[in-house]
Amino acid sequence: MNMTDGFNRSIKARAEKLFMLYAFMSRGDNAVRDKKLMAIVISVLLAFAVLVVLVATIGGGLESHRLSRLRIADIDISAEAVGFSDAVLNVSVYIDNDGTGSSGDITLMIKAYDTDTNLLVVTNSTQVGVIRAKETKVVSAPVRVPKRGNYRLRIVVFEDGKRQLQGERVIYGLTSLEPPSAARISIRGIDFLVQAVEEGVPVGKQHVVINTTLYIDNLGPDVSGLRTLIKARDRETELITAREWIDLGLLKSGTTSLHYANLRVLNGRDYLVEVQVWQSGRIIKEGSGMVLLGAFSNKTMRIGVKEKMVEVAPGTNISEFVRTRPAAVRAPVPYPSSGFGSLTMCLALVFGLIILLRKRR
Repeated sequence: MNMTDGFNRSIKARAEKLFMLYAFMSRGDNAVRDKKLMAIVISVLLAFAVLVVLVATIGGGLESHRLSRLRIADIDISAEAVGFSDAVLNVSVYIDNDGTGSSGDITLMIKAYDTDTNLLVVTNSTQVGVIRAKETKVVSAPVRVPKRGNYRLRIVVFEDGKRQLQGERVIYGLTSLEPPSAARISIRGIDFLVQAVEEGVPVGKQHVVINTTLYIDNLGPDVSGLRTLIKARDRETELITAREWIDLGLLKSGTTSLHYANLRVLNGRDYLVEVQVWQSGRIIKEGSGMVLLGAFSNKTMRIGVKEKMVEVAPGTNISEFVRTRPAAVRAPVPYPSSGFGSLTMCLALVFGLIILLRKRR
């Protein structure tokens, strides 16, 4: 038996009792009978009102009143290419709360399905928080997908973990998106400085820290997001012995900027330093320079008529090229003097001349 059947039976029982009481009271005095009948009717109405409230709150007979009322007002989608193979879909969802109270905790979930296979490609969840009454909140979330396909985007809104709203959009033609144009930069020059010399193991082996300075011209508009890979390649073995990534930061239009990196290499070898500037996953500019440390190692030479092999030490030591900071030079401090210094000197010269003339006489 459900709550509706019980409610109907209770009303029927109340009506039967009311009828019996009315028949019983009809035997007595009319005035007394009317008063008692009025009291019985009031009690029955009160009992009915209490029963309705119980059914509405406990039995679910009446639909509960929700303070918040959410709806997806609009969905905007823009796309941009990331390199040659991927694209980023920037999804903006407008969520309205037309209710009289604030919502619960809102979460936005975006799912991208391949339209050909109907397989899920990527999911992105974003915490929105509470949306106040009569408020519209714009929630933006990026979705990165391959450019080669078409996609169906499903937007789902959850309130306190329960699904409340859902919307869909279909995206076509991502293959037509052009990748970002290459930045117009130029590597004007590369400088090398000996930053430090480190004694290695075994004894006698040295490592040199080479400070590399890049001079980069930006010939186009302002650009950022560029990264540079700097590598030291041993000329004899063609092996990469050191490398470092650096971020170029913001390059202002029409300016030359300096960027630094340190490469730790073995002393006594010659190296080709290669520079590669990357943008959106591809190389847009390359440059190179030479670091010849072989001059600081012993050389084997043939001398004499019998071409005797001897080992000749280098004329210079790598330590002589270590970059040192010059000591700070203090500005000379003038010696304090009074305003009578010149007069005193003149008087001394006059007395000296007088004494000299007396001695000659």
